[in-house]
Amino acid sequence: MSERRVRYLLVGFSVASWWAARSIQEEDVEGQVLAVSEDEELYSRPLITYALGRRIPGPAYWGDVVCNPRVTVLWGRKAVALEAEERVVHLDSGERIVFDRALIATGSVPIVPSVEGKELEGVFTFTRGKDLLQVERFLARYPVEEVLILGGGFIGLKTCEAFLDRGFRVTLVELAPCLLPAMLDTAGSKYLERALKQAGVRVITENTVASFVDRGGRLFGARLQGGEFLRADLAILAIGVRPNIEWLLDSGLSLGRGIMVDEHQETSVQGIFAAGDVAETRHYITGERTVVAIWPEAVRQGKVAGKNMAGRKVQYPGSLPLNVVEIGDVPLASCGVVNPPDDTFEVLSRSEGDRYRKFVLLDGRLVGFVLVGDIEKAGLFVHLIRERLSLHSLKDKLLDERFGLIALPAEYRKHLVQGAGVEA
Repeated sequence: MSERRVRYLLVGFSVASWWAARSIQEEDVEGQVLAVSEDEELYSRPLITYALGRRIPGPAYWGDVVCNPRVTVLWGRKAVALEAEERVVHLDSGERIVFDRALIATGSVPIVPSVEGKELEGVFTFTRGKDLLQVERFLARYPVEEVLILGGGFIGLKTCEAFLDRGFRVTLVELAPCLLPAMLDTAGSKYLERALKQAGVRVITENTVASFVDRGGRLFGARLQGGEFLRADLAILAIGVRPNIEWLLDSGLSLGRGIMVDEHQETSVQGIFAAGDVAETRHYITGERTVVAIWPEAVRQGKVAGKNMAGRKVQYPGSLPLNVVEIGDVPLASCGVVNPPDDTFEVLSRSEGDRYRKFVLLDGRLVGFVLVGDIEKAGLFVHLIRERLSLHSLKDKLLDERFGLIALPAEYRKHLVQGAGVEA
């Protein structure tokens, strides 16, 4: 059994780990970084649907950005166990890696429902580069006309968008009464459903697949719980993802839905950090423990984890859900609290034709929004949420589509312009 000893170990090598490595190297110019990845190359997971839809060439591999002599990546290796107190990670190859400090960034895995026939050829999940390759091989080998997507969440909608771009007929099945229930309110979901139907998608809600039906060992269709049969040559299971923590059950780390971390992205064991889809952080607005599996938060968490691993104390402000999707010509964006739990929140909304705006405020501060049809100012509203700026005197102007940076008081404009920049 071979053994390596390293100062910094990254388990999983996607966006959170890449940014953590960069942050480590900014603080520790001598420290060597070793990364372990199940994948064969570094790529952008959010862009695999764009690759499927032929909006970009290939799966957006990042090979050219990993050319750093102080980051060694063991590709195609899987971590199977962690002894947290002993600071040892075991790989599927039999190797042991002993580390001083580690980042766990093993991401999420798709939730696969217990549906009869899910193992049939033609039934896929779609969250990783290998899924893209398998789907493309299937499309090259067999004639496909009808595509069934099980799940009306973010992954299901992005996959639906990709198959529409390719000209396939798509049926979308969602168990909940509305689409994107975690991202939109009921009114926003209705706009989305209308856009899907106008794009040619058949939308079925409050129903799910009871079984997949084969013909000659390959997918032929699906039987719904209500008894209806749907023809399908290819199906995508997109009911959601969960943090990849099963390999950590006996590790000694505190686990909830994900790996529980503090404001420094540090776990319950000193010197071991977690970031990205696998980390359970605090919600930026509510303070509740949550897992927010989106790219921007993985970037932020990775940066914070890397700084702290290298000895600089930096705090993560909390996770802020933010999603953008476009179906047909209808863009949608949502952020923060979009379905407030009680009447302590103030809700402002307006519907005009194919446009919809909703803003949620708490104590005069913006804590969430939904935009349909016009999302140009989404960046500004995100900044208003993150900066917790008081909008008592401005809230009546939020619903005006002309509202922008110029509508803010001069001291607000100066503060925001000095930041990352926003749409006016």
